[in-house]
Amino acid sequence: MMFNKKFFVSLDNVGTNGSVIRGKTRMPLFALVLIAPVLASLALLTSATLATVEAASADEAAEGTFKSSCAMCHGADGSGNTPVGKSMRIPDLHSPQVQSQSDGQLAEAISDGKNNMPPFKGNLSQEQIHDLVTHLRQKK
Repeated sequence: MMFNKKFFVSLDNVGTNGSVIRGKTRMPLFALVLIAPVLASLALLTSATLATVEAASADEAAEGTFKSSCAMCHGADGSGNTPVGKSMRIPDLHSPQVQSQSDGQLAEAISDGKNNMPPFKGNLSQEQIHDLVTHLRQKK
């Protein structure tokens, strides 16, 4: 089967670092038209999957930080129902009193401490504090 030259497209082969590899690839134009949407869909699917994996790993990291830095006083569920929490009258993290605070106020309380809560800015990075605030929002 012969194809007319005007129905073919030549693509320069480009290396991963942007360099051009010798030679050309010839493919029927209709193949390029058919494969382009597939490649675009794969790119979108891959980026969405990566974003989901990153979000899940950030939440897992925040859960680990919460368990190691917060749960002793606030409890694993954030209720403050621990011996330390009861003795210091720590508020339930699910309560409107806590959840109505802005992200900045919560981050400041974690970073600088508040009332009987010690500051954590020396132990936690800004990213960890931000992830903890996000994690606290999920405890509504």
